[in-house]
Amino acid sequence: MTDLVFVADVHLVEGDEEAPVFMRFLRSLAGNTSRCIIVGDLFNVWIARRRFMSPGQMRLMDVIRDVAADGVRFEYVEGNRDYFVAENWSGDAFDQVTSGCMTAMAGPTRLLVTHGDQVNKADLPYRFWRALSRSLPVRSLLSLLTGSAGRRLAEGLERRLRGTNLRRKAQLPMADLDTLTRQAVADGCQGVVLGHFHTEIERQVGGGTLWVLPDWRSGRRYLRFGQDGRGRFVSYDEVAP
Repeated sequence: MTDLVFVADVHLVEGDEEAPVFMRFLRSLAGNTSRCIIVGDLFNVWIARRRFMSPGQMRLMDVIRDVAADGVRFEYVEGNRDYFVAENWSGDAFDQVTSGCMTAMAGPTRLLVTHGDQVNKADLPYRFWRALSRSLPVRSLLSLLTGSAGRRLAEGLERRLRGTNLRRKAQLPMADLDTLTRQAVADGCQGVVLGHFHTEIERQVGGGTLWVLPDWRSGRRYLRFGQDGRGRFVSYDEVAP
């Protein structure tokens, strides 16, 4: 059993009707998948210190632990709506958490994996916000907040950001995506996997393959690699309970 699964941009909120479906999807991986990499933005906003997390977020961590106990290795690549996941959940629900880029082997295929929010080098306002929101002063301020204050902050951010996915990148930065893929190939990879753009893409670039993961909610689609190293997009289909 060597299958590797990638899924991204689930964007769950508290009380989300999609949450039980996604939990069943995770449970369905046991027995047919050895490794699952979540490529960012599991929740619409995730301030990952435990005292700031909602009951629904904690339940999902419990499910991931349960499936991991059945033999699935879970890893996480932080997205633009993820804060402090690596320092709080690496070695717990996730075997590994990466803040930038990582490489993963799918059979003989070497892949560069990143969320994708930093691909567009021209988006200077976002790059400034990302650096500021993850800076040491912000971390220090968060450490002073009580659990209830932190949860209110997360809820406020979630309300502010809710619906912005509908306005996500009317135009994909294809030149930047192609450049990333060519550089990855030059560095010895056969492909790139990323999320963020909520658009399913499989594209040949410079001798390698670019896979852009769709958001989960639009069609419950994810990317699966078999032991032969070939990737394909598939749908999670289930009979409604």
